[in-house]
Amino acid sequence: MLLENVIMFSKVANEKSISKVAAANHISQPALSQQMQKLEEELGTKLFVRSNRGIELTEAGRIMQRYALLFEKNYQNLKEEIDNLSSSNVTFRIAASPVVCNYALPCNLYKMNKRFPECAFSMVDEHSSEVIHQVQNGQVDIGFIVGHSEAEGLVETPAFSDRIYLIANSATQVPEIKDIKDIKRLPLLMLNSAFSSYRLVCDYLKQEGLEIEDLRISSTLNSTEAIKSAVSAGYGVAFLPYMAVKKELYMKEFKIVEIPGFDLNYEIYSVYSAAGEDRGNTINEIIHYMITTVNKNIC
Repeated sequence: MLLENVIMFSKVANEKSISKVAAANHISQPALSQQMQKLEEELGTKLFVRSNRGIELTEAGRIMQRYALLFEKNYQNLKEEIDNLSSSNVTFRIAASPVVCNYALPCNLYKMNKRFPECAFSMVDEHSSEVIHQVQNGQVDIGFIVGHSEAEGLVETPAFSDRIYLIANSATQVPEIKDIKDIKRLPLLMLNSAFSSYRLVCDYLKQEGLEIEDLRISSTLNSTEAIKSAVSAGYGVAFLPYMAVKKELYMKEFKIVEIPGFDLNYEIYSVYSAAGEDRGNTINEIIHYMITTVNKNIC
């Protein structure tokens, strides 16, 4: 299977148009169609069907799209490691849940670069389930997830704790909350259900007798930064991890909305493969350094 065909398939699947992808990549539409046909012949199944809305993926096409992303990531990792051979660099890869990746670990990367100057470091944000998957498949050397995983073949170590608060713009007048059920009247901004913090909040509220359907959710967004921007604009309040908003709290741009009895702490764990002999001494040394210092170097 030609990697080029897989990469082009991924682009067509995303754009839902052979003509757009052909034009963007400076190849003819018939040539690209032929590439896709060869891929279908090799797999023995249809990957696309044409509709009024353009190209639609078949069930096999959706499976292929998922694996195409893995092929691309692995190819990028391969190129990176080959390129690093010329400078004798070791590449250390980290995957972490979005909030951990974007708000907690950048300072750790700075410290590790100082400690291991001969190494190259890369970090990506993924949801916890995907982090586990990438660690198990050897795509990354270490991952950071929300809560326990108990996944087979992985070593799991407590990294640090964080807490979720209800956050509002400092200028927003929020009615006094005397009971957790009073939040039903507040306009809530929520992350989508793929985020661990969404599930943590839902589970906690359910224990307190509140279902997600009981809440007045004004918007559901797909990034913490989008939620923070909406809070800044005064569009509502949001449940957010402290590590994501501590700067704004310090600068008094945001404030904590006090809820009597509300106490939502959660744990971040590091996960890495138990098969340490397959990694090499340098990677093992970096893993040991990271899991023993991560809680001291949080941004």
